[in-house]
Amino acid sequence: MGEGNRIIFDLLLQPDPSYLAVQWLFLKLLAIVYLIAFWSLKSQLLGLYGRQGLLPIGVYLTRIQQSLGRKGLLRIPSLFWFKSDDRFLSQTANAGLLCSLLLLLGLWPPLLLLLLWLLYLSFVSVGRDFLSFQWDALLLETGFMSIFFALVTPPSLLMIVSFWVFCCRFLLSAGIVKLSSGDPNWRRLRALDYHYWTQPLPNRLAWYAHQLPRWCQRLSTLGTFFFELLVPLLFLAPAPLRLLGFLLSIAFQLMLTASGNFGFFNLLTITLLVPLLDASYLWPLQELLAPLTLLPDRSLLIVLLAPVFLSFILLNSMQLFNLFIPPLPRGRLMQFLSSWMISNPYGLFAVMTTQRLEFEIEGSCDGQQWQRYRFRWKPGDPARPPRQVAPHMPRLDWQMWFAALNPQRLDPWLATLLQRLLEGSTEVSALLQENPFKETPPTLIRLLLYRYQFTDRVTRRANGAWWKRNLIEELLVVSLKSDQKKGGLLY
Repeated sequence: MGEGNRIIFDLLLQPDPSYLAVQWLFLKLLAIVYLIAFWSLKSQLLGLYGRQGLLPIGVYLTRIQQSLGRKGLLRIPSLFWFKSDDRFLSQTANAGLLCSLLLLLGLWPPLLLLLLWLLYLSFVSVGRDFLSFQWDALLLETGFMSIFFALVTPPSLLMIVSFWVFCCRFLLSAGIVKLSSGDPNWRRLRALDYHYWTQPLPNRLAWYAHQLPRWCQRLSTLGTFFFELLVPLLFLAPAPLRLLGFLLSIAFQLMLTASGNFGFFNLLTITLLVPLLDASYLWPLQELLAPLTLLPDRSLLIVLLAPVFLSFILLNSMQLFNLFIPPLPRGRLMQFLSSWMISNPYGLFAVMTTQRLEFEIEGSCDGQQWQRYRFRWKPGDPARPPRQVAPHMPRLDWQMWFAALNPQRLDPWLATLLQRLLEGSTEVSALLQENPFKETPPTLIRLLLYRYQFTDRVTRRANGAWWKRNLIEELLVVSLKSDQKKGGLLY
C-alpha cells in the first residue's frame, strides 16, 4: 500500500477518540427521539390500531396473508405477524419505551438500537395512513444506520462522514422538490402567504407569523431556499464551514418548531445535525468521556464495517440523484430496502396548499338536535387559539387535514371513524377531546365541510377569534342501519 493510500486509510478507518463526544451526544438524542415516538404512539395505539380501532392491525395482516401468503412476511416486516391482539400491541409499545430508556442510560447501545428499529418498524410497516409521515421513515433510516454506528466506540471518520452525506441529502431534498414540483407559489416566493394557516396543525405563533407584511413573507420564502439548498452544502465542507452550516440549520429547525407542530421531526433533524460538529466544540464533554477511550482496539471491526458505511453513502447519493431524473422502476434491491425503511425518499411541502378545508363531525339521536365531536388539536371553535402539541404527534388530527384535501372522497379510515362513533367505541373516543355522547352513542352522524382561514389583527381585537370559517356543505349523514349520501361523496 502506497504512502498516500496509507494516510487515507488511517484518516477514514482508524477509530478517532476525538469523535467520542459526538457519538455519545448523538445516541443520547436519538434515544430521546425514540422515547417520544413510542410514548406518543402508545397514547393513541388502541384507538388507531386496536381491535376496535380505525385500522385494526390484525384484520390488515389477515388480508395480506390471504393475498400474498408467506411473501407478505418480507414485504411487510412486522412482529405483529405472530400476534396482534390489543395486549400485545401495548406490550410492544412498552418494550419500545423501555429500550429507549435503557439506551438513554447507555446500556448495550447496538443491541438496543437493533430492538428499537425492529419494534418501530413493526408499527410503521403496518401503520398505513397514520404512520406514513416522512419523520417515521427518517427515524427508521437513522435508527438503522445507528445500529452500526454504535458498534464501535470511538467511531471512525468514515462513519461520521456517512452521516454528513445523509443529513445533506435529506435537507437538500426538501429544497429540490419545491423547485422541481413547478408550484408557482414557491417559484414566485408566495408560499409563506399560505403556509402558516394551511399547515396541518398551526400553533399560536403561526397566527402572528401570518400577520407579517408581504415583503417579509417573500423574504422568508427566499430564506427557506437558502436553508434547504445552500446551507446543506456546508455539511461537506471543512470544520469551520460545517459549524456554520450546523448553527444555521439549528436556527432553521428552531424557527420551524416555533411556528408549527411537526411531531418529533425537528428534534430528529437536530439529532442528525450533531455529527457535523467537530470534537473541539464539545471539549467539556470530551474530557468527561475520556475514560471510555481506553477500550480494546476496534480497528479490525471498523474495517469490516467500512463497506456498510460506504453503502450508506452510495444509497444517499442515489436517492439524491433520483430527484433530478424521471422516476424509474425500482429494482428488487431498492424495493426491499424501501420495505424495510433502510433507504427512503424525502421532500416536504413540495406543493403549497392554498386553502384550508376542515371536516366537522356531529351526532344526533333524533335528526334535529346535533352535537359536535371536539378534536384535541385541529381547528374547531374559531375562538380557540391554535395550540402547541409537538413533539407529541396526534395522528388522527393530522390525518383529518389530509382527508379534507379531497373532500369528495371518503377515506376508508374516515368511514370507519364515523362507524366507530356510532358504535360508541371507547378506544376511538379517547382520541378526541370531547365526546358529547358518553352514555349512549348517537343514532346519526353527519360530516360537515368548512373553509377556515386565520383572522387579521382587527378582527381578533374585535371578537377574540383566531379563525374565521364558513360552512360549505353537509357532505354526509350516516346511521348504523343505512347510509344517506349528500354532496356527491364517494366511497
